[in-house]
Amino acid sequence: MRLQLIKDVDGYKRDEESTAILSVDNAALQAYKIKRKNQNAVLDDINSIKSELEELKTMLKLILSSEKGN
Repeated sequence: MRLQLIKDVDGYKRDEESTAILSVDNAALQAYKIKRKNQNAVLDDINSIKSELEELKTMLKLILSSEKGN
């Protein structure tokens, strides 16, 4: 694959065979990967909190139902 510079555009090159425009900015790729990893960590935390909240709701319902029986 031979890449050709694109006039007045940084971070991208054109593949001479397919004429596709490709990103060659490795710093931007690394920044994207870090951002995606952080977003996934936040989503994992949110899902964990949801699970714990559901567990608390279940326990509270159990406590309330046992108090009604008394």
